[in-house]
Amino acid sequence: MDPSSMDPSSGEPRLSGKLLAAICLFQVALIAIPFVVSDTAPVVAVVVLLSASALFGSAPAAVFALCFLSAVVPTEFYEEHLTLPLGFKFYEGMFVLVAGMAFLRWLLDGQLKWPVKTSLDRPMLVFLGLVVGSMALGMFYGQSTSQMLRDVRYPLYYALFFMVTFTMDVRRSRQFISIVVVASTVVGLQYLLEFFQVVNVSIAGSFFRVARSEGLMLPTGVLVAATAFLFDPSPVRRVGMAAAIVPIGLAVVLTVGRGMWVAVLTGLICLAGVVIIDPKMRQRGRRLAVVALLPLVLVGIGYGFQQVTGAGIGDTAAKRLARVAAYEDDHSIVGRLVSFRVALAKIVRRPLLGGGHGETITYLVTETVDPFVLTAGELDNLYLTLMLRMGLVGMAAFVWIFLRGMKRALRLVRVSEDDSTRQFAATFLVLYSAMLVYGMADATMIDTRLAFFHAVFLGFVGLLSNALPDEAVVEPTADASGVG
Repeated sequence: MDPSSMDPSSGEPRLSGKLLAAICLFQVALIAIPFVVSDTAPVVAVVVLLSASALFGSAPAAVFALCFLSAVVPTEFYEEHLTLPLGFKFYEGMFVLVAGMAFLRWLLDGQLKWPVKTSLDRPMLVFLGLVVGSMALGMFYGQSTSQMLRDVRYPLYYALFFMVTFTMDVRRSRQFISIVVVASTVVGLQYLLEFFQVVNVSIAGSFFRVARSEGLMLPTGVLVAATAFLFDPSPVRRVGMAAAIVPIGLAVVLTVGRGMWVAVLTGLICLAGVVIIDPKMRQRGRRLAVVALLPLVLVGIGYGFQQVTGAGIGDTAAKRLARVAAYEDDHSIVGRLVSFRVALAKIVRRPLLGGGHGETITYLVTETVDPFVLTAGELDNLYLTLMLRMGLVGMAAFVWIFLRGMKRALRLVRVSEDDSTRQFAATFLVLYSAMLVYGMADATMIDTRLAFFHAVFLGFVGLLSNALPDEAVVEPTADASGVG
């Protein structure tokens, strides 16, 4: 084997960008096959074998495969064809194997000590410890075991952070950005396909709102691609990012998701701020103009789509923005406020540690034709959900992780000399300023399998910040005050 193909930090074969792209495209093709053939058993077998080859070939490649498959494979396909014994999900089996590989590598290193110490290790350990303790608290309070297992599985996915810091080389951060954009593009295309399958475009004003748990990849993809377009020095990659924004942005528009739209705008405002404070940014004025034009581009894409298809996006958006439910199964603002009030009453009774995982709320849903009583284990609010299960202490620990990560990312933008490092740090700042705001309307960050992506983002920020000296000082540059 050519020594140049080895990763000098780990001794493992380095996964080239072309090979990674080929694997992603091949898996996308495999995912599409079940929709055109009746017998999915061969497809499942190939997906399993392909994933196994990635797992046992390289721990970093296994982490990337885990993230990619967790996003692009629809939930229904996992439920119907890729459920493991004892009710485990396929991606959970992959997660366990990745953890085993990381642990084995730690043992083979021959030094039984903490492999990598980053500035995010402590808050992550505190949060994961609180998650485990919250399970014990839930058992003490007699919470439903089945509900507890549903609630606790996703926060525990953040343990992937340590597998990233144990096994990854920081130079793979650029590959991860590509994985995020490709996965977001696939999810966007899935949204478009589902829209066309349900809507009759020959009927003017026909519209169907697509909403699935993978939808968080859409605002994520827009913000990651936009940041890469401004920061990546490669013209080829910038063109690719610009092209990816089209299907992802159109899917964001079709969701008519108010929270997603607010998150995208928040991220773009943060992106403008990062462009301003970056001391090495060239042609700052042009880049700020691009950021300002991007919301207009997204609106233009949606308007053009509506003009061609006749889909009633504008009317549906106007109704939702006016806080009127467009469909019976769409939660109204009033319904959310009722659930928040019930949750706050429980939080007040147990403010510090919450009711433990498995805690639920019960309230009357009145925005449907036939009102009914609903019992739910989560709310449309990240912070209230955390406080309901883990109290103020758990919520504070979760926010601590991301605020410390954003602080480290801001420092990387200001002091790093490496373009790819500054790009990844800017991406983290932009994305998680948006996601923390989006948490006001959705608990997705702790209630879906996309938690794998958050863990990897945090892991790379921790590794990248480790490479900087403690007393790094920002030196003024000739371009720092110039406006292109």
